[in-house]
Formats: sequence, C-alpha cells, structure tokens
Amino acid sequence: MVKNEKMSEIREFFSGHTYLDPTYDPAFKEFFGDEETLKSFLNGLLHLEGDNRIRRLTFKFEEEIRFRTPYPKNLTFDIFATSENGRFFDIEMQKANHAFFIDRAILYNAFLTIRAKQEMERSPEYMALGFDEQRKRRYELPDTVSIWICNFDLPETGGEAIDRWNVYSKNALRRGNAEPVSPKNSYIIVNLPRFTKSADKLERPEEKWLYLLKNAGSSEALPDFGHGIFDSALERIKVDYVKDDFLSVQEKAMIAQEEIDCRIAEGRIDARKEGREEGREEGRKEGRAEGHKDGLADGISIFESLGVSRELLDKARQIAAEKQK
Repeated sequence: MVKNEKMSEIREFFSGHTYLDPTYDPAFKEFFGDEETLKSFLNGLLHLEGDNRIRRLTFKFEEEIRFRTPYPKNLTFDIFATSENGRFFDIEMQKANHAFFIDRAILYNAFLTIRAKQEMERSPEYMALGFDEQRKRRYELPDTVSIWICNFDLPETGGEAIDRWNVYSKNALRRGNAEPVSPKNSYIIVNLPRFTKSADKLERPEEKWLYLLKNAGSSEALPDFGHGIFDSALERIKVDYVKDDFLSVQEKAMIAQEEIDCRIAEGRIDARKEGREEGREEGRKEGRAEGHKDGLADGISIFESLGVSRELLDKARQIAAEKQK
C-alpha cells in the first residue's frame, strides 16, 4: 500500500507533462538509447552526408574509464560510442556550469584519446599489420570527437548555439588559414539556452534533435517532423508509457538537481549579501578614515591661520602623517 501511495505521488509529480525531460540523465539515456537515433544525431551534428555518414555504431552508457597516472584515476562517460570506421565519441549532458569546466572537457578528451588509441591497437585491422607497419604507426591517433551538450549559457561559445573547437596554429590564423593543425581531435559544444529557433524554422536534423532535447520536458505538443526516428525517440520518454521504476529514477534525478540548483542560488544570494555588508563596512571605514584625514587637514589649516611657529606646524604635519598610516 505504501509503495502504491508513493507511486501515485510520483505520477502526480509528472502530471501535466507528456514527456520526461531528456536533459536529465535517466531520460537522456532513454532518449538516445537506440542506434538509429544516435546515428541520426551524430550525422547531423557532424554534417555527414552520402558515403561519409555513420552507418554502424556501437555505444555504451556510463562507460568508466580508468588509468594509473601514477595513481588510479577514473571518470565516467555519459555515452561512449564507436563508428564502424574507427571514429570515437564521448557525449556528455551537463545541467550546470562549475569551476574548471573547460579543464574538465579537455581532461575528458585526453582520456577519450588514450582509450581510443588502445581500442585502435586492439582492433583486428591493426593486429593484422606487419611489425614494421605497427612500429611506423606508434604515434598514430584515431579520430575522436568530444560532444558537450550544456543546459546552461557557456560564454566560451561566443553567444552561439553550437561551437566547434580544434587545435589551431596562431600563425596560420594570422595568415588567414582557418584549418586546424589536425582534424583528428575535436570538440562540439552545444550551448542549449542559445538554441532559440522556433519549430517552423528548423531545417537540419541536428536542429530538430536540439529542439526536442530543449523542449520535450516542458511542451505537451511537439512538432511532427515526418520521420519515425524522432517519434520513436520521444516514445521512449513518454510519461504514460515508461515503467514505474523508471519514473522513480527520473524523479530522484530531478529532485537531486533541484536541490543542487537551490544550494547554488542560496550561495549566490549569501555571497551578494556578504559582499554588500563588506562594502558597507568598507565604506564606513573609508568614511571614518577620510573624515579623520579631513579633520587633521583642517586642524593644520587652523594652525597656519593662527600664525604658529614653523616648528609647531612641522610637528602637526608629522602627527597627521602618522595617523594616516
């Protein structure tokens, strides 16, 4: 009975919503929990067409990566994927900004690169190479793409919804060459709050996926894009169709995030309040110091007007200087 009551509360929590919010971890994995969906998203985001399109894709959720450097260091990728032509992806969904976020993205990319290098050297194609060919390829890297979907405004994207980062030569850029030093290691940063296109303005597949990611959790009616792949992705996060256990997991994720958001907001308010108090106290101190300084200056002026001796004036100035230290 208690379990049924709890489940009723959870169902009530999601009442009025047609779909779960896919920016939260559980629904995010359900939303992209299909090879065709993930291929469509990646092909769109990478602008791959024709023979360049990803045709086969393997992927894992919450793939733990561990290295000893020199002590054990591990992290977990939200989605770790590999295409049939040996391209490796890390796809991360982020709800909030934090200190050293860019450093974190670089660190994850480094782990992705090392993991991809290991996977490449274990592949049947690589193992079939001769000894000298393997030695020649000692430092060869596979193509890696780090994708960060940020549900917060990241200033580093320059106000754009999608930004692409690579390693560039500063000298080459100065000469007008915008080609990266190597195309093998790249980042795609999605600034979701900056994606503001309305449903009737969507053109490319990645725009449709981003629209659904941003709006599915808050919209009862979503556009029909005329392709079953979008429908099936939404079907997996439809509130009326998901199992009770999954709803419980989604609710816990949302409540945990709400608590984090509350604490962040509270911290900001406290910081502002403390800043105002410090500012007022500093102002009072400065006011007292300035008043004291002005008082001393006035006192010296009075001494001068009374025609006191140079010796007494010098003594007054010395006292004033000591007071101001």
